[in-house]
Amino acid sequence: MAVLYTVGNINLQTVELVAKAIKESEPQIMIRRVVIFDSAESEKLQNEQIEIYRKYFGSLVREGIRLNDDGSIDTQLLFEAFSNKEEKIVDLSNGQKVTSSLLFMAANLCQIDRIYYLMLRTAPAETMIRGRDYDYVKMKKIDCVNKLAKISCFDLIYYNDELQKLFSESERRSGGPMKVIYEGLLNGIRGFFSGNDYRSVVSNVTIGNEKIINSLLAFLQADERCRRFCRKYGVTVTADRDPVGILTFFSRSYVKNGKDKKILALAGITNLLASLREYRNISAHYSENGIELTEDEARIVINMGIEIIKHIRVNEDFWEFIKKSGRES
Repeated sequence: MAVLYTVGNINLQTVELVAKAIKESEPQIMIRRVVIFDSAESEKLQNEQIEIYRKYFGSLVREGIRLNDDGSIDTQLLFEAFSNKEEKIVDLSNGQKVTSSLLFMAANLCQIDRIYYLMLRTAPAETMIRGRDYDYVKMKKIDCVNKLAKISCFDLIYYNDELQKLFSESERRSGGPMKVIYEGLLNGIRGFFSGNDYRSVVSNVTIGNEKIINSLLAFLQADERCRRFCRKYGVTVTADRDPVGILTFFSRSYVKNGKDKKILALAGITNLLASLREYRNISAHYSENGIELTEDEARIVINMGIEIIKHIRVNEDFWEFIKKSGRES
């Protein structure tokens, strides 16, 4: 089952030619939904357009999305249109350049292989022969989307938005562990997009890792629910051993026996904290171990750092515990 994405057209001969060309190019694909991006003019012919597609593909559902007057597509509507796991075919034959450009961009970001464009050799007519009157070209997918995203700072905008959501303005300006954690992530993200010193990126992102580990250990010792759980299941939480090992033992026990979703959120970050600790050790001893940290590893570290904060934010008590330790320091 597949979804066809195309732009509406008031020239029904061209619509039929596109449907015919798709059928010729992808005879094995079963299209069961057509998403048509319509202008005000083509929307008036929505019934005629969908009947043409049904002629070639049988019973299918039509989903219409109205274009803005300038041919652009509302971002949320574009996101919702492509946010499914079905096979996708994108046709760029119709509409304004701004519309087809947006669809081409979306198709590449979604890593869609089937992107087509109708090239006419003659004016549309009742009888059209492929190779003589028209070609239906399969466009080459851009294979460096990640690099382009980095150059354009597309991901930088995403990461900055995530930080703004996770840390309030007052939290971003607070002291103690909160300040170290936030500024470490911020500096690491900025460094990732401004250069290629990935050791420094990892070092910055992980600078607050030990503070989170120690704060979490202290929180488990102070929180009455955690203390009751430890007493019931024989879990010892003390500061006289490796804190990561203690947190790992607690987490495994809580994942197996615990029920509180907010504490489970904290249990889920133990492995991430342990991994960040290892990356920090690698970056700190670079001159001795000679290990070069890569762009992909730096990105993984950034993602892990953000994911840890997302889990912590689920547990408001622990988040407040970290902030309080900052006020007391």
